[in-house]
Amino acid sequence: MENQSEKETEKCFKTSRINMEVGVSIVICTFNGQQRLKKTLDHATNQLTTFPYEILVVNNNSTDDTGLWVESYIAESDSKMPVRLLKEERQGLSFARKKGIEAANFPFILFCDDDNWLNSDFIQIGADILSANSNIGVLGSFGIPKIDGTKPDWFDQFSHSYAVGSLGKSSGIQPKGSYHYGAACFFRKEALVRLNSIGFESLLTDRKGQNLSSGGDVELCYAIQLLGYELHYDERLRFFHFIEKHRLEWEYYVKLKKGISASFPLLESYSFKCFQNKSEFRNHLWNKFFIVLKGIVKSGISSVVSQSSQNELNWINTTSKFTAFVTNYKKTTSAFVRNRQIFNA
Repeated sequence: MENQSEKETEKCFKTSRINMEVGVSIVICTFNGQQRLKKTLDHATNQLTTFPYEILVVNNNSTDDTGLWVESYIAESDSKMPVRLLKEERQGLSFARKKGIEAANFPFILFCDDDNWLNSDFIQIGADILSANSNIGVLGSFGIPKIDGTKPDWFDQFSHSYAVGSLGKSSGIQPKGSYHYGAACFFRKEALVRLNSIGFESLLTDRKGQNLSSGGDVELCYAIQLLGYELHYDERLRFFHFIEKHRLEWEYYVKLKKGISASFPLLESYSFKCFQNKSEFRNHLWNKFFIVLKGIVKSGISSVVSQSSQNELNWINTTSKFTAFVTNYKKTTSAFVRNRQIFNA
């Protein structure tokens, strides 16, 4: 039986559909993004649409003058599109996105990073797809790298870590358990509000200031699919991902890979339907851990034999996962229990 909060949520959305069938809230979360935001906002405010949209800039506790700059941009802009500045003092991309969700006025939410330059037809295409199929909870796009300076020799090999390309997807519905990168990704607000109503809280803070931890976008994709929604991708949704010079330094990329590994094995808790009980799930985690141990031995030997970029990354990935497992094991088993409860397994 539905609880009271779920009934209220359903009533709220029935009302909102009567008043506003189509509309997009572009949520741009930023930390010290003053130097990146102008082109991002210029592209966002120049969308060609047949429906209203808004732009919400969430200042995630920046330590520079980002907030003042956005206020100035809003004051000087000739655009008639409503641009609002919000502030989220809790550091972390997941917190900033939650602030944007709470403030959004429209049924479709687009999470746009502060270095994403949307094609002028981007939200029109996205809204058309979402309007045509109410089962779609998440809709992903195709990122085109816009390199600041010279592209390093290793970039093409590891570009999948930079939210570009299709990640091997073809347009249409994606298999269950798939995910999109969070850059320029649509979410149905109804699905996000339902998550909140059942007591869902993200296990990951995602990027936190200069900390490059990640996985919050994957987590949201998993959670929304557990509610029964579909995950789609459409290659017509295109944007440029501006990649600053410092993010193309090898040291930065190594730090990025460590941040990606830091979520291990927390996301395993969303595969709870594959296990009958907590004991069986724990055995699964330990099997994962032994695979990591084997990976450490293998990558360590490979690094000694051949000092290649790939071998270095394999070593970093496995050793980072080892540390993350020790840190996150208890939290992961607790999340398994929580997920079984809130998703009514």
